[in-house]
Amino acid sequence: MSKVILCAGKKAVRPYTLKTSGVNVYTIEELCYCLRAQLDMLDEGMIDREMALFIRDELGFEERGDLLEQLVLTKADLKSRLVVIMCTGDYYDEGEIRKICDELDELAGMSAAGRRKRRADRYMQGGYYKDALKEYRGIISSVEGSTLSAQDYGNIMHNIGVINVRSARYDVAAEMFLEAYERNESRESLKCYFYALKLGHREGDYMKEATRLLDNGELIKKIEEDIENATARIETAGEFGQLDRLKVLYQQGRTSEFDRLSDEMITVLKSGYRSAVTE
Repeated sequence: MSKVILCAGKKAVRPYTLKTSGVNVYTIEELCYCLRAQLDMLDEGMIDREMALFIRDELGFEERGDLLEQLVLTKADLKSRLVVIMCTGDYYDEGEIRKICDELDELAGMSAAGRRKRRADRYMQGGYYKDALKEYRGIISSVEGSTLSAQDYGNIMHNIGVINVRSARYDVAAEMFLEAYERNESRESLKCYFYALKLGHREGDYMKEATRLLDNGELIKKIEEDIENATARIETAGEFGQLDRLKVLYQQGRTSEFDRLSDEMITVLKSGYRSAVTE
C-alpha cells in the first residue's frame, strides 16, 4: 500500500519503525497518515515512550513529545495518546481528527475478528486484493473466526469469491459464493454463485443448481437477465474473448494487463450487486 504524502515538517535522520507494519516513518505527516491507516491495529502498547522520544528528539516537537511521554508513563488511554500525535502535525484538521476519534470508539466495541474484518474490507475496497485475501484467510482459520456472526462469515466468503474471480479461478469462486449464500442468505452472493458457474462454463451445474436453489420465477428471470447482460459485456471483446484472455494473461504473468482486465470484471460483479434483487 502506498500514497504520496506532502510533508512540511522536519525530516528525521533516524526513522521510527511502526510496530504494526514495520514501516519506517521520517516525518510527523507520515506518522499521522500511517497511524490513521492502521487504526484498527493499534493499542496502547503501540504508542509508547519510544514514539514520544522520536517526536521530541528526531522531529523537534519538544512539548508534544514530553506530553505524549507523560501520557504513556501515566498509562493514558489510546485515544488521548493518538490525539496528541494527530494535533502535532497539520496533516488532519479538527473535523478529521474528530472522525478518527469516533472510529476509534467504534473499534473499541468490536471483537478482534471484527477489527480484522474491517481491516480486510478496507484492503478490498482499496484494491489491495492480496492483502485482503491474506487477512480474510487468517480470520476464518483462527479461533477468532468462530466469534463471527453467520452474516459476517458469509460476507468474508463472498469477498474471497470476488478475489478468486479476479484470479480467473472460477470454480473456487463458485464454491466461495455458495458457502457465502448458505451463511449470509444474501441474494447478491447467490447471484454471484450462478455468475461464477457461467464464467467457468459449467452449464450442467448451473441448470441443476438453478432448479435446487431458485424457486421464484421472477427472480430466476432477473438473475438470467443480469448474467446474460454481464457475460455479453465481458465476452464481446478480443480474439479470445476477455474470459479466455484473462486466463492467458494470468498464466503469462502479464500483471498490468491482467490487473486492468480483471478490474473490469470485478466492476461488472459489483454493478450486479446494486442492480436488483430485493431481499
